Amino acid sequence: MKKHVLIWLGGVVLCGVLILGTTRELVTSPLGLQESAPPKLELPKWAVHPDRAIEVRGRRPVMSCEAALIIDNVSNDVLYTQNALQKRSIASLSKLLTSLVFVESGVDLSTIVQVTKEDAFESSRSRFRPGDKLALRDYLYAALVSSDNRAARVLARSAGMSKEEFVARMNDRAHHLGMDSTHVVEPTGLAQENVSNARDCALLLNSVLKNPLLRQVASTPETTVQCVNRRRPYHLVNTNRLLRGGYRFVGSKTGYIDAAGWCIAARSAADDGHDVTVVVLGAPSNSNRFRALRNALTWANGLPLPAGSGS
Repeated sequence: MKKHVLIWLGGVVLCGVLILGTTRELVTSPLGLQESAPPKLELPKWAVHPDRAIEVRGRRPVMSCEAALIIDNVSNDVLYTQNALQKRSIASLSKLLTSLVFVESGVDLSTIVQVTKEDAFESSRSRFRPGDKLALRDYLYAALVSSDNRAARVLARSAGMSKEEFVARMNDRAHHLGMDSTHVVEPTGLAQENVSNARDCALLLNSVLKNPLLRQVASTPETTVQCVNRRRPYHLVNTNRLLRGGYRFVGSKTGYIDAAGWCIAARSAADDGHDVTVVVLGAPSNSNRFRALRNALTWANGLPLPAGSGS
């Protein structure tokens, strides 16, 4: 009898352990459903120790900013690091995450959506006025090319979920990408509570650029979108002015609010085989931001190509 009781108790304990183990792997989705939490993506080598740069001969570039990171995407080495793990406000770099979550929601990009007064409320500068109607694809271009805050809000509320659910999905996606120092509270980057670090921003940009549509949008120097209910086109110019300066960018995104300083995350692939991601956070001025990016690209593209690059 005792033997049977012990066997029964052992079975109960084992079932309890299995149930608890399974429960830990379940998360509540933004839609209120329990689903398996996706495992974190395997991190590239550079992301494990982003504060350790490889030895490079000669002087390193002058980077007038609070934090910076230069990554060689061919060798996966850190070429330059400066406060890469320091958590900071990231301003409109948040729109990279907004755009990724929006596109992954699977919404029809040809859908026409109207700009509302809520979209326009305290939105800083924008080309769009309340009442304008454009396709979601056009808002996507506006959010990434000209960093339009009203466009970012339209994207967030058009993804088939509430604002709170969309922000929760942004944070879940960041966690899945391994962005452990990133947390956002809204989709535009206007809130100083949207925080990250240079390492996470590099991970985010490289992940966004794996999507063909987002790669195309984020590398567009300028474009024109058409409001369907008003006879006026809107000309959008990329906020990364180096796109018109002879550099070949795979994609980039700028950002600025007072709490963040002047920021940019950019990936450049040169014809000779160099492939570099640069993050600049907290530059003291717009000109310093682009000077730091230019210095980083000139310096990194002048280094010997990694072994096995094929060039």
